[in-house]
Amino acid sequence: MDAPIDDGDDDGPLRGWVPQDDRLWLHPSERAGARSTPAGPTGPQATRPAGGRWVIGGLAACVAFTVVVVGMVLVTADASQDATSPPGTWVTGVPTTEVDLSSLTTTRHMTAVAESTHASTVALMVDRAGRTTIGTGIVAEAGGIVVALQPTLAGARSITVVEPDGTRQPAVLVGTDATTGITVLRISDDLPPATFSTSDPTTGSVAVAEAEEDGTGRGASPTVRLYAGTVVFAGVATDTWQGGEFCATGVDAPLSTGDLGSPLVDTSGAVSGILDDVQGTGRSRTSVFLPAELVRDVADQIVSHGWVVHGSLGVGVVDRAPGSGLDGAEVRSVTTGGAAALAGLQPGDVLVGVDGYSVRSAAELATRLYGDAPGSELRVTVERGDTTFDTVVVLTT
Repeated sequence: MDAPIDDGDDDGPLRGWVPQDDRLWLHPSERAGARSTPAGPTGPQATRPAGGRWVIGGLAACVAFTVVVVGMVLVTADASQDATSPPGTWVTGVPTTEVDLSSLTTTRHMTAVAESTHASTVALMVDRAGRTTIGTGIVAEAGGIVVALQPTLAGARSITVVEPDGTRQPAVLVGTDATTGITVLRISDDLPPATFSTSDPTTGSVAVAEAEEDGTGRGASPTVRLYAGTVVFAGVATDTWQGGEFCATGVDAPLSTGDLGSPLVDTSGAVSGILDDVQGTGRSRTSVFLPAELVRDVADQIVSHGWVVHGSLGVGVVDRAPGSGLDGAEVRSVTTGGAAALAGLQPGDVLVGVDGYSVRSAAELATRLYGDAPGSELRVTVERGDTTFDTVVVLTT
């Protein structure tokens, strides 16, 4: 994998992104308001020879307490990596106190969430003129179809897929979509495809990102890194690395650009997106994920045609009354003879849903339609004045 963004902040392998001042347990001497003098007898008693017994007793108590704490940490760490954990998992991210601990409280829960997609997540060993980097891919369809992101593979002389059990397979490039960067590879093994979510995560919810990284030593199998973070935005328009505008999900988790293509997994175990961009620096980085439905639709088209063939709705749309807080994409123009015109849509109509999913903005409408080929039938929900109705639109070329 390409070297992670350093930003002058070296995240230790077991610290994840928990700030030093955000530890869940502090020694009493470190707490605010702790006394600067040791507890014990005061006044005349403090000068008695018997005070040595106080010191010895205190030391013994500290040693015993330390042994208990270390034992608890070791037991907890062992429990988080029990026999049900994916083999080779190296947990490096842990929830912070800002995460909703009721839904994801320990590294064991993180591992359980990631386990649902572990069999469908692969490492990509990318050879560039003798220099090998590690990337991440996700199995999108049966038949050995793996989805990755183009920047991870740029300049590759060869690509080897490392399966979860360590099996290595040469990968064949099927195709790339230049606008999103979504790239499809094929291998000979038929790995189980991941379950892709059809909706955006909820803002404030917890999600887990799974990324592959280089193993310890030349030739070692890649290891898995897990990050848990809070969803800070969902369904918000953002530019992709290539400049196309799509709705995406942002998670408060410090992945790097070397992790592009890594899956985001919600607490139900479904893939809700793949990493497309990293914004910010240091521990305050926000990881931006393209929605899973867009990834799946684009992958389907690349598998079928080798590239993406876009269907046209035949309308010009803008956000509905910017600043009003109203959702929807307002139709400003309708192409004569286009799909929208044939379905009876008119300027002034507001598109608020496609196939049962809400449309909150023009960018979200474009995201929903991007991977749909000509001939696709869509059920569009339209607001016209005080009336709301559904109509079927068949996309044209």
